[in-house]
Amino acid sequence: MPRKLPSLNAVKAFEAAVRCGTTVGAAAETGVTHGAISRQIQQLEDWIGRPLFQRDTGRLVVTDAGAAFAEIAGQAFDLLHDGTQALLEVSDNVVRITTTASFASEWLMPRLSDFRSQHSHIEIWLEEGKEIVNPRSGGCDLAIRMGLGEWPGVNVEAFMSDRLFPVCTPDIAARLTQPDSLDKLPLLHDDDPHAQWSQWLSQAGIAMTPAMAKRFDRGARFASSSLLLRAAAMGQGVALARERLAESWLESGNLVRPFPVSVELDHAYWLVTRHGIEPRRPLRIFIAWLKQQASLT
Repeated sequence: MPRKLPSLNAVKAFEAAVRCGTTVGAAAETGVTHGAISRQIQQLEDWIGRPLFQRDTGRLVVTDAGAAFAEIAGQAFDLLHDGTQALLEVSDNVVRITTTASFASEWLMPRLSDFRSQHSHIEIWLEEGKEIVNPRSGGCDLAIRMGLGEWPGVNVEAFMSDRLFPVCTPDIAARLTQPDSLDKLPLLHDDDPHAQWSQWLSQAGIAMTPAMAKRFDRGARFASSSLLLRAAAMGQGVALARERLAESWLESGNLVRPFPVSVELDHAYWLVTRHGIEPRRPLRIFIAWLKQQASLT
C-alpha cells in the first residue's frame, strides 16, 4: 500500500522548530522565512488533525502529541541523513569498525590478516574509541564494546565472554607461592573499572578488609590494557589481565599465569549494529568471521 505521509517540508519545519525552541531558529536553520515556518506548522497540524503546539501569548509550547511526533521525525531525518552520507562517502566494500585500542591491538589486529586472505575485496576501516557509539549516527557500521549490552537505540548481540586472572613473567611467577604473597610484589593496574584486583583476590579467598584493600591498591597505573600487559611483560610487576587480551602474551611465553584461579566477568564483548537496518553483505561476512574467530579461542 502507498505510504500516507504529510508534506516532508512541513515535517522538517516542525521538527526544526521543536529542536531549536523557536520558529525564528527553525527559519535560520532551514533557510526560509519565519512566516513560512509558521504556515508549514499550521499545514502539518491541519493534516494530522490535532494541535502540535499550544499558542500562549505568542510562545510556542509543544504538546505531548507534538513532542512524540518530533522525536519520530528526528529519528527519521537522522536515518535518512546517515544513510545518504554512507552512500556518498563509503564504497559498498568498506566495513567501518570502532572498538577500544586494547581490543584492537591485542585481539583483532593479529587476526585481520586471516580475514584479508579470505575476503580481499572487503576493506576494513578500524577506529579506536571507548565511548558507546551508535553506529547509525557515529559514522561506523559496527562497534565492538565491553559491557552488559544495555544500550538504547541499537542492536546488540553477545560476542565473547571473558575471564580475569593475574599474569607476570616466568621469573616473577617463580617467586609466588600463594595469592597472599602478591602483597610483597609490585601490582599493576589499568583504568578498567570492571577488572579490579579486589574481584580476583576475593575469588582467591583473600578477605578484603580495608587494610588489605589499601595494600593491594598500590602500584603503577596505566591508561589501557595494552600498556598494562606490556609493562607486565617487561617485568615491572604482576598485572590483572583479561584472558582475551592476554592470549598472545601467554602463547608466546612472555607472560604466564602464576595461579589457576580466575574470575568470570559479567561484562561480555558485544557486537553493536544499527537498529532497524539489515546489515550490508560485507558487514554480515565480517561478523560471521568474528564469531568464527571467537569460537577458536
